[in-house]
Amino acid sequence: MSAIPVVTIQSDWNDVIRLPKAEAWISSKYLNEMSIHDKLKTAINNLDNKIKISFTDNYQYVSHGNLNLVVKHIKSGLKVAFVAPTKTHKVHTKAVLSVSIAENSLAVSSCEEDKLLVWDSRTSEILLDLKGHGGPVYKCRLFPSGIVVISAGADGSCRIWSAESGINPVTLKGHTMAVTDISIIEKGRNVVTVSKDGSAKLWDVGESNCLSNITEGHGPINCCELAKTNDKHEVENEREVGTSDKLLVVGCESGLVVCTHIARREELFRKQLESPCNACVVIEETAILGCADGKVIQMKLSNSDVIRKWEESASPVLSLIALPNQLFVVGRQDGTCTVLSLQQSYAMTRVQLTGSDCDGIRDLSFNGKWIIAGCRDSHIRKYDFNQMIVHYK
Repeated sequence: MSAIPVVTIQSDWNDVIRLPKAEAWISSKYLNEMSIHDKLKTAINNLDNKIKISFTDNYQYVSHGNLNLVVKHIKSGLKVAFVAPTKTHKVHTKAVLSVSIAENSLAVSSCEEDKLLVWDSRTSEILLDLKGHGGPVYKCRLFPSGIVVISAGADGSCRIWSAESGINPVTLKGHTMAVTDISIIEKGRNVVTVSKDGSAKLWDVGESNCLSNITEGHGPINCCELAKTNDKHEVENEREVGTSDKLLVVGCESGLVVCTHIARREELFRKQLESPCNACVVIEETAILGCADGKVIQMKLSNSDVIRKWEESASPVLSLIALPNQLFVVGRQDGTCTVLSLQQSYAMTRVQLTGSDCDGIRDLSFNGKWIIAGCRDSHIRKYDFNQMIVHYK
């Protein structure tokens, strides 16, 4: 497959294209090559008095709307749709660490100011300030119910909170170092947490009890994700719920990826990557892994075979999220936030979620309608999924 450039645009492009005589930069960069900078310019069309957007010879204008601009990069043939945020939430004053949004529009997020906030993603109103962790909260997630929060801290603990009252009835203690990621099993009677201490622990939330170490001894773990398997194993402990057909994929700082059958407590495979694995999502029977060297790798869960690699950017992947229709979003340290498709027919299509001016995309969340992106610039941006899916139909 021929090389594909990363095409980026000025972060406030959607404001620029409303002005009659304005310009914004647009840039393309192939891996290990210098960026090529270009400009787009706006002018009033004398025939209909509408704003017309023109590009240099490197780009072909396709279409635009209030929140989107579609261009074709001539040299590569790549179609790029830039999507601006529908809303930018300013609930934090420091860099965002983690963010999660529920179907009921409740959101929870944490930042480098050691704040953990529950807020309304429609209005930006802060509803609760959850206090209890000693230090930063590296990961926070809403349970499927949308009314319970789990948070994972640098203090080695995980806490369960009511998103309605702010009460913290359960604290999970057992990790000896910072907890870096959380996976909620089904409705959340059990959860898995992973830590810099090298262990992945399975917890009974109701009794705040660690049922087992699912994996350990591989050095610091950065991320975890659940997958389903047809290989069911009956569980005898009635406190262990929903694990009979679940796999756990963990990505380590050493670059090791380990897949374990949770109920069997049995390692299925381990695979060594070239750099730290920072983020992981599961789509159907494959894991998508985001690495510190910028690579995105698709791996079969049945045998750890690598199916595909995206090697367009050297910027470290910080976050990943799976979307419907075999789509996923990659958030990077350089502020790019890119929607990719597993379908070969869309190999030459990219949607860029814009707004960050080179500040890293620390975490992503999707509630079926909105994608929210937590950024190092302290802002949380909300994007309409319908603005993306149109480019993959």
